[in-house]
Amino acid sequence: MEVIRDLVPNWLKIILFIASFLSFYPQLQCIWVKKDSSGISLYYILYNLISATEQFTLGFFYVVNLSKDSDLFVNNPRNIGDWLNLVQLTVVWLINHKAYVGAIYTSFILISILPAFINAINPGDDEWNRWFCALFFAVHSIIINPIVTVIAICSLFIQISNATALSILGLASQAFVFALVALSWTARVRFPTIDRYSLSILITWYQLVGWATVDNAVFSIIQLILFYVARHRQRGSSISADQEPLLGH
Repeated sequence: MEVIRDLVPNWLKIILFIASFLSFYPQLQCIWVKKDSSGISLYYILYNLISATEQFTLGFFYVVNLSKDSDLFVNNPRNIGDWLNLVQLTVVWLINHKAYVGAIYTSFILISILPAFINAINPGDDEWNRWFCALFFAVHSIIINPIVTVIAICSLFIQISNATALSILGLASQAFVFALVALSWTARVRFPTIDRYSLSILITWYQLVGWATVDNAVFSIIQLILFYVARHRQRGSSISADQEPLLGH
């Protein structure tokens, strides 16, 4: 069975995770300057944080927890490219972190990254480790990650009424950068060559490796929609403000 290799060079991976980090700067700067984050929904932040955490969890699992003879997602033995892939997921997870999202996120941590961390520190014997990896990956790939993808989509509807609270430049930057990141994930992981496409094959691809592409694409599309809405409303407000003196006469 032919396996698709990692086709994205390491230098491009480095550029992408730096660009991912920088794409959040306009929004952070906007909050620092205004000293106000009102209008930005905590649930919008929480849902994006959960999505980023789940991506980091699966990436960490593949690179650190999974046995070294895997033919999916990572190379054997692990190379610099695999660790750069994990850095990409780590950057997005950390930059999304907010200390005040509360008990919901804490609960999610307990079923996501914490078990993977514990297993990485103390994997136990080979049989126990195989059972843990099989159960952990099945639960996350089949149940948790699809739910997280839906949650990420819901963040759009939570924030769209206050889209203007977000940085226009930040939204544009994130939409562009994460579209490139999503595209890159189609070529930066290992997966058997697909000779024919069907719904079941696409579902399998999503569950095993495609989650990185899908979740980053979802985030990119959401930021693009929020950018369009915020831009449209700002222009409408500017036109209304310009017309007010004329109406006064």
